[in-house]
Order: sequence, then structure tokens, then C-alpha cells
Amino acid sequence: MATRFSSARHQAALSVPTGYRRWSRFTFSRGGLTRTLEPISGSLTQDARRNARWDGRLTFAGDNLLPRRPGDLLTPFGTRVEAELGLELLDGSVATVPYGTYEIASSRTRTEADQRVVEVGLIDISDRVERYRFETALTVAAGTDLGPMINTVVTNRVGVNPGVSTVGATLGVARIFGLDPSTAPWAEILDVLAGFSRTAWYDRVGEIQVGTIVPDPATAYPLDALTSLSADFDTRPPNVIVARGEPQDGSEPVQATAIDDDPSSPTYAGTGPGTSPYGRVTEFFASPLLETVSQAQSAANTILARHVGAGATYTLTRPYDPTITAGDVVSVDGAALAVDAVTLDLSGETSLQVREL
Repeated sequence: MATRFSSARHQAALSVPTGYRRWSRFTFSRGGLTRTLEPISGSLTQDARRNARWDGRLTFAGDNLLPRRPGDLLTPFGTRVEAELGLELLDGSVATVPYGTYEIASSRTRTEADQRVVEVGLIDISDRVERYRFETALTVAAGTDLGPMINTVVTNRVGVNPGVSTVGATLGVARIFGLDPSTAPWAEILDVLAGFSRTAWYDRVGEIQVGTIVPDPATAYPLDALTSLSADFDTRPPNVIVARGEPQDGSEPVQATAIDDDPSSPTYAGTGPGTSPYGRVTEFFASPLLETVSQAQSAANTILARHVGAGATYTLTRPYDPTITAGDVVSVDGAALAVDAVTLDLSGETSLQVREL
């Protein structure tokens, strides 16, 4: 759900751009050094379709901020960035919300006619887990809840327990991480969760959350003050999902199929090959954690639900709004739309990539 301002007055002001002043605070820290800086421009993006949900870019001006050595603060060698955005009303009152925790991924300096600037690229903090691949395999025992499983892997990679709570779903068989050196730890975690129709992400304050993959239309909230709407019909999403499980204990493989059988859907698969205008587009998903046909069917249904509507995506723009979160469901003119991605321009508008549910 959206992370709203605690003040209703400030929340309502988002629809009246002339009634407030934008407010931001970016806190940079590394090795005991902390500085709060204000950029002259930048944008931040959160995208629920990616393994790494957050990224961004910021531009700062001033000779005193230019990094000259790798150990300087604004360099990509371990500096963490905490973002907080909000607005200030005409009476001077301020309301804010956290807007992600990042690491610096790149840093470039340039000299302009009247100033020197540094452009900083930001990346999701899951990158720290992702980059440290396994030198030796790590086994998580059968019967382990998915939350403690995540804690075990992340602690093994970065030395800090993220404290993810139990999820209520457990590994039916042991999971061995690190068998494929081309697969990174965070991607492996998400692969396991996908077999349980779940995913994980770092939230606005840098804590790991675990949730379902499919947005719930019942959570939709109205979105007003839109400034533009554009449509994009450039993909052909799958309408047949085949989920396969090949348990590592030698049990018989299981398989289930989910098909878009809604005649009103633009990606309707028909009652058989050649019986729909769209035709059939198949996607396969395999996981050793799918041990029963029921589990495989649940995984197939979840993946299909994620793709339905993906062929027709829309870009909505509205005034500056730091309260919308990727993964939200919004209501526009009575239609429920899943928010796949949000890009917030610190000095411009907020754009949303959405699809109809």
C-alpha cells in the first residue's frame, strides 16, 4: 500500500502543486562518516518487476563535494544512502516519508560554465547480497520457514541478520545455494520464493519484506490529479504457463498448466490451438521445490496472473508524489491498475507504469 504522510493536510496538498514546496533529505554514510546533502536535481525509481527494486541518480554542485580519491564519500565503494522525501506547506509545516535505501553504484564529475557537479548513480542495497557469490555451497535444511531461510542466506553473505519474520511456508526439501556459480544469492532467494508464489524486496527503510506476487484489486485506492496518460501495446505476454517440479529426492516429477481462459481477455488462449485471435504463447517455470501437483498449479496460476494485462501497459503522470509505492493498486475512472514501477523526478512530475487487472 501507499506510504502516506502522517498529516492529512500534507497528503491532500499533493493534488494542489501550488500549495507546497518540495522537501528532500539524502543521508550519505560510510565508515563512521555521515553527511546530509541536498541535490540540485535527480530522479528515483522503484520497479516491482525487477529483482533489485530501487535505483536512482542524483546531481550535486560544489567543489567541496567533488570526489577526488576512491575513499571519498561520494564514490561507489560502500557508501550507503538513505532518502527521505516530503513537502513543506506555506505555513512552514513539513511532512515526510522514507523513499528507499541505496548504495552508490557510480560517480562522475564534470565542470560546467559556472559550477562543478558530481553525478551519483544509486542502486538497490540487495546488490550487496547479489555481488558476493558463493565460494562453497550453502545448505538450508528441509522444514525451514522461508523467512529464516532468507535470514540464513543474507547473513552468510553480508554478516548481518535482516530479521525477516516467519512466513508460514516451509521448504519441503533441503535447498542447496551456490551450486550454479552463474546465479547470484539474491536471485536464488527470489527463485525459491517464486515456487511459493511469493517474492521479496527491500522496502522504503531498507528492510526485507516478503509478499505475494499478484496485486490484490481489493486494495485499490483512488488516484486523482493526473496530468497525462499514454498507452503502450508492444509486448506479447504468455497466456499458457507450465510449472514443473523435479524434487531433488528422486520423487516423480510433477507438472501443472494454467491457461488464460477468459474470453474477454485480449490474451485469451481459446479452447484449443487456433481458436483465439491471439493464439497461444507458452512460458515454462521449473523449481525443485514444487513437490506436488497442487504446488505446481498454484505457481502456474500465480505466474499467469502476473502476466495477464502485461500486453497493455499505461504510463500515468501526476504532480510530485512520494507516497505511491511500486506494487500498489490504484483506481482510475473505475479501473483497477497495478503499479509496476514509479519514477519520481525531484524537480518534475511522478510517472507510473501501470497495467489493468
